[in-house]
Amino acid sequence: MVHALHEARRVLVPQGILIDLRPYCVEAPLELSSEEGMESVALLDTSSSKPDDLAADKAMESAALVGIFKELKSEYFYYAYYWNSVEDMMLDYDEKWKDDIVLPKKVVQRASSLYKKHPAHARLRIRIRAKLVLYPKQ
Repeated sequence: MVHALHEARRVLVPQGILIDLRPYCVEAPLELSSEEGMESVALLDTSSSKPDDLAADKAMESAALVGIFKELKSEYFYYAYYWNSVEDMMLDYDEKWKDDIVLPKKVVQRASSLYKKHPAHARLRIRIRAKLVLYPKQ
């Protein structure tokens, strides 16, 4: 990974900035949003990416030690995905999330049960914490 950072530095214009933007969380809340408010379904396990996050952090620390990048700004924020039904959530999960999030059957059953109790305007959402770090070329 450090080799890739050297290559990124090589192709950046002078004063260029490397942007490290990625999901960065161990648990993500799955919630049901309705006219009555928010109701928690479960905390979903997103820890499968933790080893990759730690490796990326270590590579950036190594790059900073040798002086190719220096952290300018770092912040965390949340973003959300919304689904209009449990079926939509499951389709999206099968296509995009299977390798990143653990979604037990009991959570799907709870989501379905809660969804049935609310009016047609209810939606499911998952909130994911993300990390944004800016590294100017040194």
